Amino acid sequence: MTELIFLAGFPLAGVVANYLLRNRKFQFGISLFIACLHLATSYLIFSGLYQPTESEFIRYDALSKLFLLVLSHIYFWVVLVSYSYLNRSALVNEEKSKRLYFMMLNLYLFANTIALISNHLGLFWVASETTTLSVAPLIYYYRDEESLEAMWKYLFLVSVGIAFAFIGFLFLSLSASGTVLSGHQLLISSYAENALVLNPIWLKASFIFVFVGLSTKIGIAPMHPGDIDATSNAPSPAAALMSGSLRGTALLGLMRVYQIMVPTITADFARTIMIIGGMFSLFVAFVFMFKVVNYKRMLAYSSVEHLGLITLGIGTGGIAFVGAMLHMVYNSLTKVVLFLNAGNIHRTYRSREVTSVWDVLNTMPWTGWLFLFGFFAIVAMPPFGIFFSELMIFQGLMAKPVLLAAVLFFLFFIFVGMSKTVFQMLYTAPPKDHKKLATEKFEIVHVASFTLLALLIVLGLFLPAQLYDTVIQISKDFGITL
Repeated sequence: MTELIFLAGFPLAGVVANYLLRNRKFQFGISLFIACLHLATSYLIFSGLYQPTESEFIRYDALSKLFLLVLSHIYFWVVLVSYSYLNRSALVNEEKSKRLYFMMLNLYLFANTIALISNHLGLFWVASETTTLSVAPLIYYYRDEESLEAMWKYLFLVSVGIAFAFIGFLFLSLSASGTVLSGHQLLISSYAENALVLNPIWLKASFIFVFVGLSTKIGIAPMHPGDIDATSNAPSPAAALMSGSLRGTALLGLMRVYQIMVPTITADFARTIMIIGGMFSLFVAFVFMFKVVNYKRMLAYSSVEHLGLITLGIGTGGIAFVGAMLHMVYNSLTKVVLFLNAGNIHRTYRSREVTSVWDVLNTMPWTGWLFLFGFFAIVAMPPFGIFFSELMIFQGLMAKPVLLAAVLFFLFFIFVGMSKTVFQMLYTAPPKDHKKLATEKFEIVHVASFTLLALLIVLGLFLPAQLYDTVIQISKDFGITL
């Protein structure tokens, strides 16, 4: 159980240490050490160089390993840039938020880790609710009315969603009534192994409640509003963390219930629900992109688009499922680049409104070019990874030409809407009465962005065998043969 100490024990100790130590350098140093330790442990487990010990409640299957590595990677980059972010000139008096910042980050890492490796739906539920509580103070970082409203809206909607998910888990336990699982723990592996004896009516009811409930955290429409407000109002590192990994944790919970349903006659019902949710998310993002006024909300709606596309790929199955798993990885990395550079733009222009931002490429050349390439990555321009994962999803949808045509239609106009907004920010001439802005310096945020963009190209062009094998194993675990 050594790996559990590194993955969960150290982050929990980091919560205590950051509460007791008020020096920001010490808080950063401790958090960065824990992030490195977590990333190294996750990589060793993912690569097979270390075989972790499983128990009744802890499981390291291919799905857990992939999502755990993504969490570790995103968390590392967010922590790395956070010290620089906290030391920037404040928009408001946020010293109280800065004292809580690293403590909440460590709590976030602990809770997400437990949720990802949990083999018990009750434990997943508790850990998932803890992730909600850990990000709430980060959403309220700026301590103004807008961030306060966003925090309470997020807490309310997600808590209602978690309650729905809890009811779904109860229905799942009811599906085992009168079977060998009756009265036993809600162990995911046990339910998956005995799925054929479960009551299909209760299984369907369970999936509906879990899907609706966890959609508040995944960001699937129409349950997305709380997540949109939270992501667009949170400081950029926290927004990158939420968009890059928190959505993935909730998605894993949904996939666990779907995995139980795959061998049963309810599988087509679950697939239909996911396809409908994915398509509606694309439609909502398509509508919003025609009236963008806030560029951070634009990025948040881009997450709705891509999580919708991932959910659609999972529901479609086949090669589209493989593309969805790779898409989850690529989207997470790309969102970090976009949100971190959007934070730089926010700091310089003191506004999240598109009309208040102009000539970014000349005013902030490092940030401007990185934001532009991040945009190219998120709209699936080759050679970035999302181009290849979307092709796989499209290939899987070719058996459903009407659905494929609708997806391509939505994606094209989302691309047009985002392009209009991004190029307006980058190229619009400055107003005549503008004040000259300070020359931009090369910072750690730019190092992180360069590295992640390079990684997205490498992963797209030279897909590592270990990543491919893991995704194929996940597909097999969900009954998919290619």
